[in-house]
Amino acid sequence: MRKKLKWLLVGNMDNDSLSDYRRALLTSFSIIISLITSIYYVIVNLYKNYNPSLHFYYLYLVVATAAFFLNRAGRHTVAKILFLSCVNFVVFAFSSREPEISAAFLFFIVCSLMPLIIFDAKEKYLAAGFVAVSIFLYLVARFTTFSLVPSRPIEADYLVRVYNNNLIIVYALSLMAVYFLVIINHSVEESLQNREKQILEKNQTLMKTNEELDRFIYSTSHDLRAPLNSIQGLINLSELAPTKEELTTYHQMMRERLFKLESILNEIMQYSKNAKLEVEHKPVNLLEYIHHVLSDVQYLEGAGRIQVTVDVAGNLNIVTDPMRFAIILNNLISNAYKYSDLTKDHSYIAIRAVKKEGQVTISIEDNGEGIDPVHQEKIFSMFYRATVRSTGSGLGLYLVKEAISKLGGTINLTSEYGKGTSFTVILPSA
Repeated sequence: MRKKLKWLLVGNMDNDSLSDYRRALLTSFSIIISLITSIYYVIVNLYKNYNPSLHFYYLYLVVATAAFFLNRAGRHTVAKILFLSCVNFVVFAFSSREPEISAAFLFFIVCSLMPLIIFDAKEKYLAAGFVAVSIFLYLVARFTTFSLVPSRPIEADYLVRVYNNNLIIVYALSLMAVYFLVIINHSVEESLQNREKQILEKNQTLMKTNEELDRFIYSTSHDLRAPLNSIQGLINLSELAPTKEELTTYHQMMRERLFKLESILNEIMQYSKNAKLEVEHKPVNLLEYIHHVLSDVQYLEGAGRIQVTVDVAGNLNIVTDPMRFAIILNNLISNAYKYSDLTKDHSYIAIRAVKKEGQVTISIEDNGEGIDPVHQEKIFSMFYRATVRSTGSGLGLYLVKEAISKLGGTINLTSEYGKGTSFTVILPSA
């Protein structure tokens, strides 16, 4: 109902700023109040037989109505000029005729106040011009005998009623104008505060990005150079290899370095995608994604000696970003394989997932080598390696943390050095 009323007053202003919208709303309110005031005085004049001045009211009713529809049609500046010109003219016409006790000249207060509010900064010269016109007309009406309307005999009790009416109307209009001015000022302050908050957030993001970029360039250049130098050295050695068996050994070592190089490049690509691509929401079947990851890691060294149990319903689906979800599962499950403890009689990885109350909880537990408490607070940092067994770039768990953050979820770590590790991921399920 409220929205419909505002639409009737100012029409469709969805593409305009909040300040422009409120100024247009104030203009319509002011026109309507002035029209009601004019109609009231038309009725009074007809009742009192003060017919010589009625044509001024009729003129104002026509012009103000036109201004209202122009304002509603989006011709705000034209509407404001037409409205203020006409209201100044009518107020001058009657204040120059009425005796001082009627206080008709009080309407010049509103005439001077309205331009300062309904005109914006781009129209400041129009606002100043109308204020000057109102002050000039007030001086002429108040201190000269010039009048556009013929004088008339007025009853004393009528003058008192007119004084009270004029005072109430001027007070109401002034209060409404000041209220709208305060509202506009508050909206500007709120907008500035929001903008300042956004700037601070962007500045913090930029500082974080710059810091990560510096570390990224340093670490990746080092990580890429190491396998490349190693491969170059192995090529030199292979050229001098005296036997086929030794040459085969060098080739195998080259493949291992190339695999490490590919792994680093893959993590860099994942980092770039997670940082730049917008979050997409698509249906994802958890069990399918888990089996896909398990099929990728089944050929890792020692994978055949690890017992994997998957406790996930076949129909467990969530709506999330497939690319980021894959990053999370790939890194967590592959880490569980890489850092397993094959010296134990029974090595296992347990993957569980349950959907409840609008979120899915995924846990990946192993009885591998575990994480030393010294490293547990740092493992989600960029390029951090918690063990000498790490063969990657140190981006894996950092990517997991960032991807989960993008999806609006959380990750918790529970680990005991020498006994095993459990990661618990909580994500929105829709």
